[in-house]
Amino acid sequence: MKNQKLIVKIVMFPLFALLILSFAVWGIGDIFRPQGHNQSIAAVGDTLIDQRSFSQELSREIATMSQRFGTQLTPEQARAFGIPQQVLNRMISRALLDEAANELGLMITEEQMRSQILDNPTFQGPTGDFDRNRFAQALQFSGMSEAQFLAILSGDTKRQQLTQAVTEAAVAPQSITERLFAYREERRIADYLIIPNDSLGEPGEPDEAAVQETYESASGSFMTPDYKEITLVHLRVADAMQGIAVSEEVLLEEFEARRDELSQPERRDVVQAVLPDEAAAQALVDRLVEGADFAAAAEAATGRAPVSLGFIPQSALPAELGGPVFELEPGRPSAPIQSPLGWHVAVVNEVEEGQEAELEDLRGRLSEEIAQAQAIDLVIEQANRYDEAIAGGIAIEDAAATLGIEARRIDAIDSQGRNTAGNLVERLPALDEFLELLRTTAIGDTSLLTETLDGDYFILRVDGEIPAELRPLEEVRDDVVSLWKARELGRMGQEKAEAVADRLRNGEDFAAVAEAEGLPLQRTETITRFETDPARTPAPALSQQLFEVAAGEVTLVPMPGSQIVARLVEVQGAEAEGQDARLEQLSDQLAGSIRDDIFQQFLASLESELDVTVNQRLIDETLTGAAY
Repeated sequence: MKNQKLIVKIVMFPLFALLILSFAVWGIGDIFRPQGHNQSIAAVGDTLIDQRSFSQELSREIATMSQRFGTQLTPEQARAFGIPQQVLNRMISRALLDEAANELGLMITEEQMRSQILDNPTFQGPTGDFDRNRFAQALQFSGMSEAQFLAILSGDTKRQQLTQAVTEAAVAPQSITERLFAYREERRIADYLIIPNDSLGEPGEPDEAAVQETYESASGSFMTPDYKEITLVHLRVADAMQGIAVSEEVLLEEFEARRDELSQPERRDVVQAVLPDEAAAQALVDRLVEGADFAAAAEAATGRAPVSLGFIPQSALPAELGGPVFELEPGRPSAPIQSPLGWHVAVVNEVEEGQEAELEDLRGRLSEEIAQAQAIDLVIEQANRYDEAIAGGIAIEDAAATLGIEARRIDAIDSQGRNTAGNLVERLPALDEFLELLRTTAIGDTSLLTETLDGDYFILRVDGEIPAELRPLEEVRDDVVSLWKARELGRMGQEKAEAVADRLRNGEDFAAVAEAEGLPLQRTETITRFETDPARTPAPALSQQLFEVAAGEVTLVPMPGSQIVARLVEVQGAEAEGQDARLEQLSDQLAGSIRDDIFQQFLASLESELDVTVNQRLIDETLTGAAY
């Protein structure tokens, strides 16, 4: 069975690779649309995009994104990422092309379909001929009948043919490609020195007028955060654990049930070679018995180095291997061992003895785990009762009171979970989840009862807000003075950099100027205008600025806390090595961009010709249901 699943996966992965590009654009066709009464999300000419199809495709997309982010996306998050619109656009694009293909009368004959399947390497056996069993296994794995597969392939092929007919002739003009290549790959070298602002001495102290001017000009830097006033009900597993005492009987029962899991089994450091037949395996064993080095002998026999499995328990090995390997003496090769993967020769390098679990060693850990599991069950039960209580429409604090749960009033909390003193509010739920719900809950609204990854539940209501306001000058005076000094040092640094640049423009030697200023003269690596590597250029802004001046000219680049004075030394063209390959790659990229532009224009023209209507209300309703 394992081998059969492996073969099916091997078959299906190339199949999906073959169809993934088109499915990514078009999705899955009408064959999966349920029949019967169904509302339409959108209409494209005579083609209807029904709610069930949209919901299925939306659910798949949300599941994919949730897996990528490692958390279940809420409807609000899915909407923020634009997932519903992306799915809808994809389905509308597919419908537009279907309408155009039908109007043009595009047909895919049975012979064409048969040829595509027979010639597909995915469905071919060892002899290169079509293997009906492979084809059937692939369909079974994907849950499709042959008719469904053919329907999908037929619709997809027609859309591809139409798209290729529209975009296939697109090429990147050679003159544009060469000019863009020269622009992207032109390289430059510059000498430079860095003038730290704080090397220019103390700027002194500002007078009251300067303080006031700085305070007013940078008022945005001295604002309080926006705060919200909230009511929070938080069902904590940690609180529930406080009231749980684990009895000795329960502890012993848990230990006995998990004794094998808690014990450390014997582990062995195993290295193995897999050979095609018993004779080859025996020949390798004979060489090892004669004293040959395992790594060298295995590579000579198989063409690749042996595989180290590391320290593993017997349970981690297939049954055919586990017994013989765990009977081996360290350093001695096994006899040839057959498994479904071939013939194995194994060597044990080292043995790590097992260790039987002892209750006294694990008492604290097991007690905590048992208490936590019981606490999670209690919190779930409590959350269900609370959810039923608020379902009747009563206030969240009143529902909490009926169940003896605390409802906290937090008078001021900002978007980072901090209070007016700048400290993190204590005893908040899982911070990322809490802050996201805090951000998305409007004034006067109550959130849903939300479960956190650690098993807690919480609900909040935003009762009011405290808008941001300018802090009094006396409260932030030290920060204002620091800002004035930083600005003053920046002004002094800029004046110094201008003076150095003027000396260079007047013909003074750059090395002599740098020495006189007590600053090291440095040189960039050969860089392009897009260089960001700090080992090659002191600043990305300098990389760009050097392409705005001619060889020998001087340029200034202000940086936070310093000034850069640079002189362009040399202008070089594209690097010669591998230039033809890079030029061809750029040409392919441009052609792809042109094809994409043509395709989008083609879709836009179809949309202007066909009547496309969208039911946004139904989309919003579907989103809530599809996210879970």
